[in-house]
Amino acid sequence: MKLLIFVLAGIAPPVAAQVAESGAATDPIVVTGDRQSSGDDVRSGVDEITPPTGPAEPLARFMDPLCLDFAGLSERQQQTIRTVIEFRAQNAGLRVADFECKPNALVVIVDDPAAFAQNLKRSQPNLMSSSEHRKLEASIKEGDPVFVSSAKEVRTALGRPAPHSATIPGLTLPMSVATKVNTDARARRVGLEQSAALLNSIVVFDARKLSGFSLVQLADYAAMRLLAPTDARTDWQEGPPSILKLFSSDPADVEDAMTAFDQSYILALYELPINAPSSRLKSKVLDIYFGKSDQ
Repeated sequence: MKLLIFVLAGIAPPVAAQVAESGAATDPIVVTGDRQSSGDDVRSGVDEITPPTGPAEPLARFMDPLCLDFAGLSERQQQTIRTVIEFRAQNAGLRVADFECKPNALVVIVDDPAAFAQNLKRSQPNLMSSSEHRKLEASIKEGDPVFVSSAKEVRTALGRPAPHSATIPGLTLPMSVATKVNTDARARRVGLEQSAALLNSIVVFDARKLSGFSLVQLADYAAMRLLAPTDARTDWQEGPPSILKLFSSDPADVEDAMTAFDQSYILALYELPINAPSSRLKSKVLDIYFGKSDQ
């Protein structure tokens, strides 16, 4: 059974060691994904890529409109990748910001990741935490083809930023200093008292290791890593077909675009209530994958 993903004209040629300008527009390309995995494979796939969280912790997602920016790509290449990622975001129900917005999602392709990391640390010291900078430097040292970083904040159950206040519900007198207060806190039979918002996400590709990949493959890989917090290993081979196996050592696992599993994962994350515990994600992915969702 085939699942139609999208039709896109003007696909750029494969990315080489240096990201090249695209040539003439090609014929329209129809990309499809197969629904062939078993329930056990889907479950193992969710376990593989979902970041470790407690059963009562919410999963982070973008709550503010998505605002993409790029580094290391031509205008035409940026447009191809933007089209794919924004399509995926809107398909999941995520709002896309107008132009001249403040970027919160960045796709980078550089042929000297080490120099980029040092420049980023100097020019944008608050973009990533110290621990994320150390992870980036370690990833570059190990020769990884891609590095992903994200920042998140805890918000109220309704997705609102927790205001700073010296007055805490239930306390008679205000505190001497202000702190973040969950103003939406109340007794709930379903859902958590808090949610988690992605503030920014960054995907950095090493251009020297992208030979043979198309911009659509890179765009869909980036979409999975930007829109959802995922812990995909670059050598992941087990479980269902996934674009996250793009850098797998087994060529048979490399997909042309997002698969049914990938789409189900993104849709499940954004269809769940924002204060849903992470423990609900797996069953939601299964429902969407096997067509049991209302949408």
